[in-house]
Amino acid sequence: MVVSAPYRVTDLLLNNQINKKLLENIYQKLAGQMGFESEKLKERVYEILNEKDYEKIISHGERCNSLALKLFLEKEGFNVEEKLPEEIELNLTKNGEKIELKRSIKSYFKEKKIYIVPGFYAIHNGKIKTLGRGGSDYTATALANILDAENVTLYKDVSQLFTCDPKLVKNPFPITKISYEIAELLSYFGAKIIQYKAIAPAKSKNIPIIIKGLDKSGSTIIGNETNVGVLSISFLKDLLFINGKLKKIPKNVKYIDIFQNNANVIIEKEKFESIKDNFSTITIKENLSLILVGGDLDIGKKLLILNSLYFHKFNFWLLKDAKNFLILLVENKNLKNILNVIHNILFAREGVI
Repeated sequence: MVVSAPYRVTDLLLNNQINKKLLENIYQKLAGQMGFESEKLKERVYEILNEKDYEKIISHGERCNSLALKLFLEKEGFNVEEKLPEEIELNLTKNGEKIELKRSIKSYFKEKKIYIVPGFYAIHNGKIKTLGRGGSDYTATALANILDAENVTLYKDVSQLFTCDPKLVKNPFPITKISYEIAELLSYFGAKIIQYKAIAPAKSKNIPIIIKGLDKSGSTIIGNETNVGVLSISFLKDLLFINGKLKKIPKNVKYIDIFQNNANVIIEKEKFESIKDNFSTITIKENLSLILVGGDLDIGKKLLILNSLYFHKFNFWLLKDAKNFLILLVENKNLKNILNVIHNILFAREGVI
């Protein structure tokens, strides 16, 4: 079992000064979840009272929750053991980008019992390094790969993947099966139901990823099988479009197109400072969104999408037209309307044009 931090604890740790009042609040939330008090849990929560390491602080909610779950299950009579990433040598690669899928980790999980591992972080050069939002997904699929699991189930706030974000599109459809490749694209370009790095470890061993909601109302299976004609839309908001002459190729961008030493780059606004020195000259366009339309797209649907956007006089840029996806850049102010136009086209709704 891989656990995340509950009750928005990570946000509390990020946005507040670490003091006794904050830690007591976190402890009471976890003790309330368990249904009883525990000195062991209180000691774990207060471990970071004088901590200065940022990565250790923001990953603390996972370590506290894993102990809370262990204590609860023990009281219920289960044979359970907690394994911290630092104890099982869950390390990142030399560049710190990926989890090392080392077979030796198997030796820590030999006995027949329930094992609980905090998600969201691994070890790099002997220190804790977090895996980004949704990082517990990555912990789970990495361990599934290492342990040759039959499948891995991720429990989420929403029950399954939809054809588009229900908050922005009217009447989206649930998707019950989707391929690794399309799920990876959708998650990379904004679908928050799974972290995109989490897909590769499962894909490399054909391990199905099952996404379920706590309400048990449905599920999505990410694997080799897909629903016939499956289509879905994801998006990223508040991006920058940067054009300029390169001094060196930037990392951690969402999209890059290079001709000679001139580049077009799309990046999240908060990452601009980290790449601006990679350019000798630069122009910037703000308030943009990137849309990915992925799945069983034929040329007819692609042309209908583009013609409809022209008809509605939306400003847009076609960045990529590939076999099973389109990537569009649009203005933030038109995002909701464009998503609904595209969704209507894909699912043959009336009144599209």
